[in-house]
Amino acid sequence: MKESKRESYADEGYGSISLKPYQIDAIDFAVSSLLKNVTPIIESPTGSGKTIISIISSIIYAKKAGKKVLYLTRTNSQQDQILKELRILSSAMDFKALAFQGRVNLCPLYMELENEPEFSTESLSKMCSSRKKRTKEKKEGGCYYYNSGISSDDTREFLLESIHSSADIFETLRARKICPYESLKFAMRDADLVVMPYAYFVNSNMAITTIYNWRTSRENLVIIIDEAHNLPDIARESNSIEITMNMINISEKEAVDFGDPELQPSAHVSDFMETIRVSLIEMARNLDESQNEKRIMFRDIFDEMCIYMKKKPEEIEYMIDALTAFGLQIEGQKENLGKVPMSHLRILGEKLKFLRYAEFDRFICIVSKEKEEKLEAYCLDPSIVLEHLFKSATIHVSATLDPVWLYTNMTGIENYDFKSIKGVFPDSNLLTLSQEGLTTKYSEFGNEMAEDYGKAITEILSGLEKKAIVFFPSFNTMQYIESRTKLPHLSETRSMNQRDFDRLIAIYREEKLPLFGVMGGRLSEGINLPGSLLEVEIIAGIPFPKPTIKQRALSSYYDMLFGSGWQYAFLFPAIIKIKQAMGRVIRSVDDIGVVVVLDGRIKMLEPYVKTSASSDVRSDIDSFFKNAIK
Repeated sequence: MKESKRESYADEGYGSISLKPYQIDAIDFAVSSLLKNVTPIIESPTGSGKTIISIISSIIYAKKAGKKVLYLTRTNSQQDQILKELRILSSAMDFKALAFQGRVNLCPLYMELENEPEFSTESLSKMCSSRKKRTKEKKEGGCYYYNSGISSDDTREFLLESIHSSADIFETLRARKICPYESLKFAMRDADLVVMPYAYFVNSNMAITTIYNWRTSRENLVIIIDEAHNLPDIARESNSIEITMNMINISEKEAVDFGDPELQPSAHVSDFMETIRVSLIEMARNLDESQNEKRIMFRDIFDEMCIYMKKKPEEIEYMIDALTAFGLQIEGQKENLGKVPMSHLRILGEKLKFLRYAEFDRFICIVSKEKEEKLEAYCLDPSIVLEHLFKSATIHVSATLDPVWLYTNMTGIENYDFKSIKGVFPDSNLLTLSQEGLTTKYSEFGNEMAEDYGKAITEILSGLEKKAIVFFPSFNTMQYIESRTKLPHLSETRSMNQRDFDRLIAIYREEKLPLFGVMGGRLSEGINLPGSLLEVEIIAGIPFPKPTIKQRALSSYYDMLFGSGWQYAFLFPAIIKIKQAMGRVIRSVDDIGVVVVLDGRIKMLEPYVKTSASSDVRSDIDSFFKNAIK
């Protein structure tokens, strides 16, 4: 930290906002890195003000460099907390900000016309373009929300003079019969900062549209990557595709509904759908519960299709192209009928094309069978997706980014500075314990070990007058152990929707019952339970990923590139999930709590996760709270 405030970048325009010394230091670090064209990567514990640090840093740099600020969040729901901070900062730092989401959340006409849950961004865009064109030409079937109110001074003032949530924008402008999505697109031109989910910018096609609407360029942006530890997986998912049996069945129904034309003589679309279906079933043959997936070559699916239809490879390729063309015709017909122009056949055709041209060295092809047969092209290397993202200046912030060399190797960041903020909360506020003799390691986990876990959890929590959460590596492990845990409790479930999840948290806040959940889910990353709402946390097993085909392929891929592939595929994900879960306990300088890890393998995560071995966990917990000074 600079000794003189006048030497600090953080003194350049944050006004009356009170900042802690470590925040000022982090802001100086981030701004100076950006000015040197170096990527700042900041690891800072939950509750330390990462949002404030990243926003102030980016705005100071953006004003110096004449750029705009893009704040990427993991989900739409995470925008709310960002907007709270922006409202506080905007008056002191003089910037205009908008929260932006996609058409599916902001298009009132779509909500009136369609109930179909399956759609594509492209199909909604086509519907919007068609409706706007009809409105401009004063033809029937236009969009009555698309009118002069979109660009009016009143709408612009509403959007830019105060910072509203997307839900508030939608309800307010819909009531005025003005399109929220188009209004935001227009107002973006005058915005200094825009908040949106990752998906709208990691996807290169969506990013191009965003840049155009904003009237800017990639080089003219500084991007805040919030919860940056998620970036590699988000990038992989955005560049992976899957073909399911349900998708084939829906596509076949669509083909029949629209006339089922021939793709080649005596080969109708429905015949081709049957070919794909039979080929997928054939490739999934011999898979059972002990082996529900296997790796295949990309050409295998096309070889099966050639055999079944008695066609040459080039004929199959022609039929895929014809399938895509027919899907485009269907979209045109739907558009003329005033519906969302989305075709399952077009999407299926494009996915088959993707399989034809996927890079064999950076993708793997997997066939699996659980509830249904599925074919997947999985992206091993997220850096190929993120090349475009890094044409902009970026700030990466998270509570869990170390070991940073793993993160930068996966994402492709080369020129960076790393800062890990320590000492935000007193070490004495958190006691971290571990207990030997327990493990969720697959080869050792069975009925007896599950009984031991149930007994250990019961002994720790019985009669404990503290709010507690127990985290498990997976839902399967949780279900196996909780039936052997002899105490009343609440449980997160795999199929729980957001409303039920919110109700569960509300019950937990009111009742003195421990809550069971899984690491890596909403409970371990998406909630805030300050003070006495969470004082004891049990981590019942290390969340190493299962040694699936994907994880083994990732390990081999990174072993080839950098060596130590196991660390990329197994160690880093476990460290991230453990540290994210542990971050739920201490959220402020006034919080105190205990984290207990019930798995001897915790030693494998040192020095990134540190615990003290305990021979009597419950006694150590009682002693800690008895001696703690609040």
